[in-house]
Amino acid sequence: GNPVNHGSLTSFEQTGPDNYRPISLTCIALKHFEHIILSNVMNHLTCNNFFFQNQHGFRQGYSCDTQLFKFSHDLHTNLDSLSQTDAIFIDFSKAFDRVPHLRLLAKLSRLNIDPLIVSWIRSFLSSRVQYTVVNTLESNLTDVLSGVPQGSVLGPLLFLIFINDLPNSITSNIRLFADDCVIYRQINCSSNHLLLQKDLDNITKWCDQSLMLLNHSKCKFVCFSRKHSPSLFKYSLGSSTIEYVQSYKYLGVHISSRMSWTLHIDSIHAEASRTLGYIRRCLHSAPPALRQLAYETFVRPKIEYAAAIWSPHQIYLTNTLESIQNRAAQFILSNYERIASVSAMKASLCLPTLISRRRISRICLFQKIFYYHPLLRQSLLLEPHRSSRRLFNPLSVRRIHGSTVTFNNSFLPLAIIEWNNLPDHVVLISDPDLFRHTVSSIFNM
Repeated sequence: GNPVNHGSLTSFEQTGPDNYRPISLTCIALKHFEHIILSNVMNHLTCNNFFFQNQHGFRQGYSCDTQLFKFSHDLHTNLDSLSQTDAIFIDFSKAFDRVPHLRLLAKLSRLNIDPLIVSWIRSFLSSRVQYTVVNTLESNLTDVLSGVPQGSVLGPLLFLIFINDLPNSITSNIRLFADDCVIYRQINCSSNHLLLQKDLDNITKWCDQSLMLLNHSKCKFVCFSRKHSPSLFKYSLGSSTIEYVQSYKYLGVHISSRMSWTLHIDSIHAEASRTLGYIRRCLHSAPPALRQLAYETFVRPKIEYAAAIWSPHQIYLTNTLESIQNRAAQFILSNYERIASVSAMKASLCLPTLISRRRISRICLFQKIFYYHPLLRQSLLLEPHRSSRRLFNPLSVRRIHGSTVTFNNSFLPLAIIEWNNLPDHVVLISDPDLFRHTVSSIFNM
């Protein structure tokens, strides 16, 4: 039968109508069937190396961390060699909702997928309706003529299939996280600007052919350079000039033109402070265990998201982050005495310092890259020189050295040092969960 589904758009406090998204409401039986389809199609496509290698969204083993790592490492490497990198952050307008069904089905039919599955997906996408709910009021049903169902199991995979050919005509570096797109190029001469602009023209052409729209006001250009007067070019998408900015929030992390993390840390510090203040007001009479649970659930994740990538080496930034946890410890124990030791409080609550937790996160991310990302491993990790191999574990990696403090304190150089210093039996652990547990026990966490 036809798996008719309803999309419900529920009213919450949003900043405007553009921030509302319909969520598909499907029955349990259909979701189970979607999982079966997803597993088989995903395995088929993965085994045939279908996916663009720099697509890190909705793929097993890939994450925001892996995407941010490779992108930031490219930027760090170019900055370390005094090279300029021009990056254009592309924003699609309601990408998931605009996918044209006929073009998506045409792409599916070329992937050597069982015709019965393609036929079922065609039925899955057709005859869909949606409605809006505001408080207890419901709108009339409206036909859905495009888009992959958001909130469904298959929706993300269908979008990955649809956008997978976008990079085919691009010569610059391009990275995708579902519909989050950044295209960038090392700039050594004026012709590099023109090549990047040609790629932007090809993106515009792909959008026209694929019936997708760009949100031109949200597309931004960042010039990553250590020079006081870098070579700035007026890039455009169609007839719209792309706005030049000094920083951009990419996948939740503020990335500045000089790869300083001060802006990002100030931002998450302010957000975590607001959340901690709210918890203090709501849980002023709660027991310590509940207060600690609230801190570890709602506050600490805000200052640890992707921290392996942006972990600061400056003491003042480290202290800025730790001040959140210090205030949380005082709140949990209701101890605000000036002479009281905050370090002792954190020890009594079994709260490791945030810098030690970031160190664990960095080592664990490196372990995942080492064991589960052969392309990254082959391109970035070299065997150590024969003379130094005897000093480290059997899976040690050649250290990389830069000419700047910023590069040498970035993720990869630090992670290699920490990996090389691990005991033999630890680096041989391929299971990520067991590895994290073992490393944490080594550092008494």
